[in-house]
Amino acid sequence: MHLFYQPDTRILELDEEESRHCTKVLRLSTGDIIHVTDGNGLLHKCRLNIGKRNVTYEKVESIHIPRRSYAVNIAVAPTRKAERNEWMVEKMTEMGVERIDFIVTEHTHKETVSRVVNLGRLKRIAASAMKQSQQYYMPEISIITAYELFVKNSKEKTRLIAYVPDNHLTEHVVKKVIKDSDTLLLIGPEGDFTPEEVLLATEYGFEAVSLGATRLRTETAAVAGCHAINLAQLL
Repeated sequence: MHLFYQPDTRILELDEEESRHCTKVLRLSTGDIIHVTDGNGLLHKCRLNIGKRNVTYEKVESIHIPRRSYAVNIAVAPTRKAERNEWMVEKMTEMGVERIDFIVTEHTHKETVSRVVNLGRLKRIAASAMKQSQQYYMPEISIITAYELFVKNSKEKTRLIAYVPDNHLTEHVVKKVIKDSDTLLLIGPEGDFTPEEVLLATEYGFEAVSLGATRLRTETAAVAGCHAINLAQLL
């Protein structure tokens, strides 16, 4: 199935990048059938019309794909390299994630956040990953500068923070996930969360969890956590 992304359902035209992929890569022709999603669950079966300057389509059939019974939300401190944040967003989108929040913590290099977290580019990467993995919902992506407020206002049924204390008695994340309920997982920066940040999270209902026996980079931890939560829902 050839899947394309057009968030505005009033527009029956592919943008420049999508048009180029349609004609130059896939080599589709007028009359061919494609599928278009708005990233919010709507899926349209469409018939192509390839013009000299643009690629339009007419809707043949439309259905709404319901959301799954649980949400995977990851709040992660951004790394200092933009390409690692981009890789992280791509892979979590492929696995299935409803929301990605880049949180500014005590050990986050605040002066680099605006440079390494380019929301426009990250959303384009997420859109591409959504299509590649044949999904119909775009993850929400945002920057959160107020860590305390974010933690205080989180409403997910399962709230977790990836943090292993010195006694190493923390259970793995898969053991804490509740079937068919929303899960939020906090991932710290290089240098980890401060003890005060961990204490604050636990005061507001977050449980400390492990992501395995080895120490992971921030971006690896986020992807591993996202995968573990998704996997736990299937067990």
